[in-house]
Amino acid sequence: MKKNDRIKGIGKTALRLAVILICAFLINTVILLVSKKNPIEIYSILLKGAFGNLYNVARSLRWATPLIFTALAFSVSARCGVFNIGADGQLYMGAFAAAWVGFTFTGLPRVVLIPLAILAAMLAGMLWSMLAGWISIKFKANIIVITLMLNYIAILFTEYLVRYPFYVPGTLGEAGSTEYVAEAARLTVLIPRTNVTTGLIIGIVAAVLLWLFNRHTVLGYETEIIGANERFSTFMGLDVRKKQMIVFAMTGMIAGLGGAVEILGNYGRFMVNFASGLGFDGIVVSLLANGNPIGIIFAALFMGAMTSGSIAVEMFGGVPKAMTGILLGVIIMIITVKFVPDFQKRKKSKKKENKPC
Repeated sequence: MKKNDRIKGIGKTALRLAVILICAFLINTVILLVSKKNPIEIYSILLKGAFGNLYNVARSLRWATPLIFTALAFSVSARCGVFNIGADGQLYMGAFAAAWVGFTFTGLPRVVLIPLAILAAMLAGMLWSMLAGWISIKFKANIIVITLMLNYIAILFTEYLVRYPFYVPGTLGEAGSTEYVAEAARLTVLIPRTNVTTGLIIGIVAAVLLWLFNRHTVLGYETEIIGANERFSTFMGLDVRKKQMIVFAMTGMIAGLGGAVEILGNYGRFMVNFASGLGFDGIVVSLLANGNPIGIIFAALFMGAMTSGSIAVEMFGGVPKAMTGILLGVIIMIITVKFVPDFQKRKKSKKKENKPC
């Protein structure tokens, strides 16, 4: 791709993001006025709560970090035309695998233990995602249903592991937690006395690598072709099913990596229901950025800022935290206006292609 085309693509994504946010805030302003609240005051508190000082910025970055991974995971599959919503389950499986390595191999040095835990998490997420892909391709099952059900299975399975085979007597076990990982397995804190760790750097690097993969590799180009027209890809000689399984593997690896970052960076142990909904929030972030890996970084930061700012709005603005949820709901609605018709067109196109001549 030429440099000018890349600049145009980035500019188009930025413009789309700006238009969506402006429309969402305008609609939300009307809702605030109807509720007899001062929009300027509320947005001022929201902004201060997100970026008012170093610790508020850190809180925004902390909540943005896991969203980068789940959004990247969804963007990989969506680019290939697969609506994989299984990042939650893959993240949980990866998180438990990372925790297990962290509290089992406590004698290993830091330079070995952290990479080992991360690799275990990526492997667990990959296998869980590939299971969904295999079921979908082998039995022609609906991928949305398959990944949704596997999310519940993964969450409940990891809870079973915590409460039975890996139960820790005492407070930790009763709270639904494994034992703590070794100190050598913990990620480095970037901002003292906050939860911003090197996991943020890992997320940014992952986004850049995925952007390079999409733009500068043959497989990245092939996945885009498959997503645009599966039948044409087959005529070109591409092994569509094999490429889709590779995409499922990549999706799971990225989501599993996000689970490792959460456990090794913030919690230090696996906790039951520690991150429910991150996968679905990641879908919103990915759609907001139009699947652009670089745009995902900024969209995740926005979502993290909304989470951080909503706490301040509830405390000092006299507005329930749910008001921020309404704003995000409006954003989702605006995204859906464009995304759903495109997705439906793609589905209809595939049905026509599969009909016998």
